[in-house]
Amino acid sequence: MHTRYYLTMASTVAEYVQSDELILMKLSDGRIVGYSSEFQYCTSEIAETSEWETRQSAKWFGVPAGEKERWVPATLDEIKALGLGKFLIGSKVDMEVDTPIVPIE
Repeated sequence: MHTRYYLTMASTVAEYVQSDELILMKLSDGRIVGYSSEFQYCTSEIAETSEWETRQSAKWFGVPAGEKERWVPATLDEIKALGLGKFLIGSKVDMEVDTPIVPIE
């Protein structure tokens, strides 16, 4: 089985009033976060970032020390358990910006 990196979309990232795809990752402490590779910020408030009305209320933070070396993609089951399945826009085979997004089937 191939690794998949599932994505949602944030309409605003931190202080940037610009959208970006969020790669759903599991931190070493077990939290699922959305990682904006363009701005290098994370949020655990993924649903808030995906809803237009609540996008400004999400709290963002920098990537915790040492996490990039241990990135683990969130599984589809973990994503659905958090109620985030409806926000999925697709998946990628890696975290590269130029890798195409495969729509969820």
